[in-house]
Amino acid sequence: MIIIRALSRFTATPTPTTTKNNYIPLHTTTTTTTTTTSNNNDQHHPNHLPVRCLTITLLALSLGTLLTLWAHTGGGRPADRIDLSELPAISTDPDSSSSSSSDHDPCDPFLSPGYLRFDPIDPLDNNWLPFDHSCPPVSLLKPLSNDLQQFVTRNASPARNHPSSFALPWLVNRTVVLIGDSIERFHARDFCDLLSSSTEPPFHGISENGFSPSPSNSTTPSRSFYVSTAETPELKRRPSYLFDPDRPDAVPPTWPVDQRQRYLDHHREWADRDNIRTSPWVCEVPSYGFTIVTLFTFGLEPYHAGSYYSDQDWFITPSSFEDKLDQTLVPLLKSLAEQRGAPRLLAPDLIEVSSGLWDLRQWSEEDSRELKLPLDDSTEEVYLPLSEARLDWWSHRARKALRHVDRLFNTNATILWRSLHHTRRHSVAPYSRVQQLDQFAAYLVRNIIADPKEFPSLARRLKIDTWGQKMLGLENHFRDPVHPKAIPGSVLWSDMMLWDGGQLSLYNRLLETAAPSPPQSYMLRPFPIGGLQDIAAFLRESFPPNPRLFWE
Repeated sequence: MIIIRALSRFTATPTPTTTKNNYIPLHTTTTTTTTTTSNNNDQHHPNHLPVRCLTITLLALSLGTLLTLWAHTGGGRPADRIDLSELPAISTDPDSSSSSSSDHDPCDPFLSPGYLRFDPIDPLDNNWLPFDHSCPPVSLLKPLSNDLQQFVTRNASPARNHPSSFALPWLVNRTVVLIGDSIERFHARDFCDLLSSSTEPPFHGISENGFSPSPSNSTTPSRSFYVSTAETPELKRRPSYLFDPDRPDAVPPTWPVDQRQRYLDHHREWADRDNIRTSPWVCEVPSYGFTIVTLFTFGLEPYHAGSYYSDQDWFITPSSFEDKLDQTLVPLLKSLAEQRGAPRLLAPDLIEVSSGLWDLRQWSEEDSRELKLPLDDSTEEVYLPLSEARLDWWSHRARKALRHVDRLFNTNATILWRSLHHTRRHSVAPYSRVQQLDQFAAYLVRNIIADPKEFPSLARRLKIDTWGQKMLGLENHFRDPVHPKAIPGSVLWSDMMLWDGGQLSLYNRLLETAAPSPPQSYMLRPFPIGGLQDIAAFLRESFPPNPRLFWE
């Protein structure tokens, strides 16, 4: 029998917990509490109450409360122990749900069918609500915002080497890397903007404009910025090469012959560009030591090494997915680690990857050139299904990209594939093809997970992030035809990211510290209850024969 004890956070010895997190219920039932209101006269004249009557009344109320708690916690069953042996296996299928769980089974609200509540008044109340009322909704931005509010009020924050003093202990000294496009940029920027705007007094508003810097700065509880030579020269590094490490100035072999001289004349200039839309972004919550770093890619592989985009001011080389990781992301993480004195930044704790909108863009542009049609809202041809040849091309490069991420960050950090969201009508990213490519990506990810022999490390780490699918029907809350607004889109993403980071951080810690022989018990910090399935599956595999597992 293996008992998982939540005795501490981040250590194997009990430590007092000073912050209670009410946003991640450990049970799916609601405890009934009894509230009593005294008569005003009795409050002003306590001597008018006979002592014996008061004593009897208090005893009766206490007994009633105990009976209520007894009934709601199983009537004699140990309420603080959940039998993990009965939990379903963890599912990486975005269509799976927890709606069939019993009252005491933990659930993942984001795998449960539901809907996104829109609240224009309170930004943090834009949450995913499961239809299954036994699976409570989760709002993790709220306790994080409450923490920051306390730190601002006290003008001090706890030491980060004592995570148990924080509402979200698993978030302390963590790093999240987002690899994708402008959706990742907005997610990181909005995450920081939401926190500072919800901390009293509001430090600044939430900007819906993606073409100006964030109003946050070093004095706000959280800040975001794009990496540029002018503002952050200490973080900006020129790539040592663009396409060939042995020949830094070599022209890419796929570059059009008639544009070779143009490449030779301008390729260094393209590498040194700063652009608010395509440069990396950084979001930091200093009191938590939490960092989000984004990398903008032009899809999996721009045609002709990106030559079609080279006349645009947002075109920053290198252009290929793998080269951007090697020559832009890794140097940036090294610079951040040096400047912040935080080597942990070199090993991200959660990695999100996505590609689709820019792949669809170049296919639409290719169709426009070949068919000699304008690329506007009247063009119907770009809404035709993608060909098998295009899907094969994309599949090969998506698998290659994911393997590169797996090898580059050779840790236990989970790799999330972010699902695409339904766009408004837009010929560059036609929503019919968005749906087709998103389904194809889910099919590809499931196949990688189902066949771990080919890529065992990647198969173990890879999961699907269903944020995009949950945005269906929210097109009236967009910044433009492609980009969702911070409310509700980025609030939902933030809660999902925090949930994933919480439940996976403990699982990864188990992978790193698993003993070679079956222990009598594990003593682990609390974590979002949705991670129990992951941990139960891991322990069963690690310590056969099938042990009985309990959460205590």
